[in-house]
Amino acid sequence: MRNVLKAIGAALAVIALCSPLIFWSAGDAQTRPTELSEATVTITVAPTVVVTTTLPPGETTTSTTEVVAEPSSTTTTTEPPLEITVAAVGDVLTHMPIVDSVKVPGFDSYDFRPVFAPVAPYLTEADYAVANLETRLAGADFGYSGYPRFNSPVSLGFALDRAGIDLVATANNHSLDLGWDGIVNTLHNLDSVGLAHVGTHRSPAEKAAPFVVDIQGVKVAFLNYTSYLNGLVPPAEHEAYAVNILDVDAVAAEAMMARVWGADIVIALLHYGDQYERQPSEFQLEVSEEILSRGVDVILGSHPHVVQPISHFFDFTSWRVNDKYVAYSLGNFVSNQRWRYSDSGLIAYVHIEKKGIRAYVTGISYLPVYVQRSDESSPLRYRVRPVVPGSHPDTDTTITDADAQRMAQVWEEVRESLYRPDERISPLNPRDLGL
Repeated sequence: MRNVLKAIGAALAVIALCSPLIFWSAGDAQTRPTELSEATVTITVAPTVVVTTTLPPGETTTSTTEVVAEPSSTTTTTEPPLEITVAAVGDVLTHMPIVDSVKVPGFDSYDFRPVFAPVAPYLTEADYAVANLETRLAGADFGYSGYPRFNSPVSLGFALDRAGIDLVATANNHSLDLGWDGIVNTLHNLDSVGLAHVGTHRSPAEKAAPFVVDIQGVKVAFLNYTSYLNGLVPPAEHEAYAVNILDVDAVAAEAMMARVWGADIVIALLHYGDQYERQPSEFQLEVSEEILSRGVDVILGSHPHVVQPISHFFDFTSWRVNDKYVAYSLGNFVSNQRWRYSDSGLIAYVHIEKKGIRAYVTGISYLPVYVQRSDESSPLRYRVRPVVPGSHPDTDTTITDADAQRMAQVWEEVRESLYRPDERISPLNPRDLGL
């Protein structure tokens, strides 16, 4: 009996000693460092699934059939980045000679579409396009007028829409040319032709809502502010929201709100600077740099009526470097200012890329434009022409030797001022737009 007890005790001792080895999961094993360094090949063995199959009646046994499953494979796919292009033009300044030139003979109507026809493909092929609407579209009851108080036919808005413009900035030094009624009627008429607008507002609620548009999956916010109102002030009861007056804190607050509304990129359309000066003022330089450091990615400027340089900035946010740009002035898109530098402008193309949840500005390309005034036939004709060396699109007007020389000069002026490919500021390649 004693021997039996000894045998049982010995067996229990062996079990106690060996239990860690018996019940230790292979998944808990630690690999020695040398084994980690030596392990260079991983072999995956296909799992074996055992399925019990019942035999036909009369059979008294069951058999098992092995079904070998194919090894699972995980394919990692990388979504291509979203890429969009936002085009921006300068001042739409329709002096009365331009308005008179588009009057339809025998009718009390105006057709601005031919003015923009030569350049329209360069706008419609962008993913989104914006312009600075310097005139008001208050309606015929106010009478049509040019400088110093602008009011143009509503058909101008229709023509801009047909030329590819999606959004107009309405906060500029001519916002109050026709008072409060001019603001309200202009916005109503823009709505009627399908043009979006920023910068002036009919109510506090309209001002409080940031303008954020989804462009091919990239959400872009547009802000618009002006430094000047030509000495005019809105009525006291509307002063808080009628026109956005340029203030760094106000721009930063709206940029932050736009981010809350989901904006990936924030673009500020600023009406500032000194007229006819080809270099930015100290005010432009200081304000632009501060605004770019407070939530804005790109600044597109207007008001000087001449082209000013484009600058590239770096901003460090959350340990990341962001590229930011400011085009201090895009010059005139259309006007009757015939002197050198004001008879032209440019289209700026802001290139944006989104990877995952992050969006980037990857550069700016530009296309000079020249406002041709043709008096070869009656009535007088104005045409906004793209300036592309060696290319003159066919229109209903002829390029004279003087036009050709001036367009070549415009190209060199813009190139001298803007061309910096190392900072991704370079001329537009029309093929990038499919042209």
